[in-house]
Amino acid sequence: IHRFYGQFAHPTVWSVHVGLTEQPINGARALAVERIIYHGRYRPKGLDYDIALMKLAQPLIFNGFVEPICLPNFGEQFEEGTMCWISGWGATEDGEGSMALHSARVPLISTKVCSQPGVYQGFITPWMICAGYLEGGTDSCQVHSL
Repeated sequence: IHRFYGQFAHPTVWSVHVGLTEQPINGARALAVERIIYHGRYRPKGLDYDIALMKLAQPLIFNGFVEPICLPNFGEQFEEGTMCWISGWGATEDGEGSMALHSARVPLISTKVCSQPGVYQGFITPWMICAGYLEGGTDSCQVHSL
């Protein structure tokens, strides 16, 4: 949500690029955003509930090339160590921003472990999901090819 505030709050400044896996944009279909729906409990000074939905001006048709993702259900709990998929455009081994969308499997880490000094210093709240490797190297900002 924090990216949708201020000068970026109006839906007309956004478009959704469907099927984009390589930058610069090449062959991805751009869809207009009709409305941005913020989480009712989000507050700009924190990171809890930092999520929004974008209602597209036209329906998106899933065709095998573009597949939907699954989000957790309300109240759903996950055990520490459960493997999950992440993806991102983050830095690669050489520290440069990636031109290709990467993905990786990482384990979930408990909030208690993630909040320890030296990890995230108490910034992880019960409303967040922590995943990755404490030794670093693979997260949605630093992903490596599988």
